[in-house]
Amino acid sequence: MSVSHVGSFLIADPDPSTAEILASLCRKIRKARTITTREETLAVIAGDARLTGLIMEEDLPDGPGTQILKEVRGTRPMLPVLVLTANTAPEVINRAHRYRAEFHAKPTRRRSLLGFLRRAVAFERVPDQRVSWLLEETVIRYKLSPRETDVLAAAIAGTSRKDLSDQLGTSENTIKSVVKGALRKLPHGSLDDAGREILRQALDGSHATTLQDLYELRETPMIPGPPTIRPPGTQEEEE
Repeated sequence: MSVSHVGSFLIADPDPSTAEILASLCRKIRKARTITTREETLAVIAGDARLTGLIMEEDLPDGPGTQILKEVRGTRPMLPVLVLTANTAPEVINRAHRYRAEFHAKPTRRRSLLGFLRRAVAFERVPDQRVSWLLEETVIRYKLSPRETDVLAAAIAGTSRKDLSDQLGTSENTIKSVVKGALRKLPHGSLDDAGREILRQALDGSHATTLQDLYELRETPMIPGPPTIRPPGTQEEEE
């Protein structure tokens, strides 16, 4: 995988402080760009910039954010998208799900947002749905950080540490430290061993309860479609 294959997060939110908080978290693992309108979002999506994921507010100054998801999916059908908004109207949630976007109600929890970042980074490197689910199960079970998730996904994708350090703009010694941190948590002798185990499980298809186990580890109910996180005390709406 070449250096150009590492993307950045695009954050569309009209509130500068919220956008910067999100960007600072994203920048722990990828570059991030903040914009404020639907028009700007569509312009970036229509361009050739490589993106890892899109985080967008519903209430943008030039109209509802989720109404551009059809255009987003037409241009970038596999891009991970998170709708992060205080607007929890059923039609907004339904529209997000219709176009395979995750939905988090503001204020979302830090660990929930990190979960989306982990999934986006993993899917960027390993765009196979079953492998990415098994990777996420491993990440949640062993409490890997987003950066540790990135190096494990890179190992599965066969990316060398030198290429990885070039992609992330950091030193090989920093990558080595991240790898050591991941191996202190994982029951494997190396990241290659962990990656081979994930690929073996994907090929064997032997974990019939993988998704159920994954949702139990999340301590959230089993729901169809992308994750939806609503404010505490609110009831689930029927899809």
